[in-house]
Amino acid sequence: MRSVLRVVFGTIALLIGCVSPEEQRAVDPRQCSGYGFAPGTDAFANCMMNASQQRDAQAAADRGAAADRDAADKRAKEPAAAAAANNPSGSSSSTSSSSSSSSSSPFGPSPVDAIRDFITCDMQRIEGTP
Repeated sequence: MRSVLRVVFGTIALLIGCVSPEEQRAVDPRQCSGYGFAPGTDAFANCMMNASQQRDAQAAADRGAAADRDAADKRAKEPAAAAAANNPSGSSSSTSSSSSSSSSSPFGPSPVDAIRDFITCDMQRIEGTP
């Protein structure tokens, strides 16, 4: 039963998108009631607690992913900056394989960009920035 709830709450977390914590807390009781748990019962309380814990775990994972992404971006920029400093003429004898979210691809938009935008939106919601 717990694994089913985790899958359900994980799916819900992905589908929720950018909503305020207050809006999400208002949705949780309706979802738990929809699963058949009656308000005031231990099962309902467990459902609410699992929803909250799942949301907290997702927020922590999002923060960790953002930190990892920022560190990777910083590492990727350091060699490029060093190469530019060593080669002021602007010509490059090596090829660059770095990608950026603003680069266009012959295959269309990158799914990584969509995920990055989703995480950025969640981070702004968590930090309370517009």
